[in-house]
Amino acid sequence: MRYLLLFVFLILASCCYAQQIKGSVFDKDTKLPINSAIVSMGKKQVFTNSFGEFSIAASGNDSLKIARFGYNTYRTVISNVMAPIHVELEPAKIVLNEVIVHSNREREFKKDSAENRLLYAKQFNYKGPTVMDAFIGNPIKNPGELISIDVGTLIRALTKKSTREYKFNKLLLRDEQVEYVNQKFNHGIVSKITRLKGDTLSAFMMQYRPTYTFAHKVTDYEMELYIKDCYKKFLKDGLKGGELFIDSKKDSVQVELN
Repeated sequence: MRYLLLFVFLILASCCYAQQIKGSVFDKDTKLPINSAIVSMGKKQVFTNSFGEFSIAASGNDSLKIARFGYNTYRTVISNVMAPIHVELEPAKIVLNEVIVHSNREREFKKDSAENRLLYAKQFNYKGPTVMDAFIGNPIKNPGELISIDVGTLIRALTKKSTREYKFNKLLLRDEQVEYVNQKFNHGIVSKITRLKGDTLSAFMMQYRPTYTFAHKVTDYEMELYIKDCYKKFLKDGLKGGELFIDSKKDSVQVELN
């Protein structure tokens, strides 16, 4: 009987192990691994690691979903346990027309942001315990009541910044701010105003990329003026003998003036 139970246990353990779905998630454009993407299957949910890898237990729900802020959501049907899957998420593109109405672009960003906040509601709303949460009792309101400390809560409060939940919350907030700046300061807009292209355009954007606070404060027109002012400074400080020096310690790149 003992051997029969052991045999059944080994079979069940083998089945559980076999039902793990493994894979890797990459950026379709850069081919770099994507960290902290949410992988869902039924009610189960895991995150990809810094190498873009994940492992999730299969469930009765055969639909696998992979989502990450700034990327189009990937969905596929898992008919049976297969070899590790390779997934490439496509970055969400910002499509710009010749004439851009500020309110429309702002509305589209808010719509996308609201959808992402709904999708990642638990992660966006993560707060974690504070040190004050560990103290139990209030002698001010209740004279004579002693203050005690919940050691478990205190430890979680002191170590929460090292948790995956805290780091992912900060990552989501950072990505949201990056996307906001991108919808006002991107290759399409900057190239149209400055006529810069290629490496020179990339160098300009890296050097003069505005902060989230600035981008959130200014209008589209004010952003255009900012780009024009930066472009004048870019030419004045860097243009020398037909070469554009971005940094004295870096190689120069050619710039074509129209």
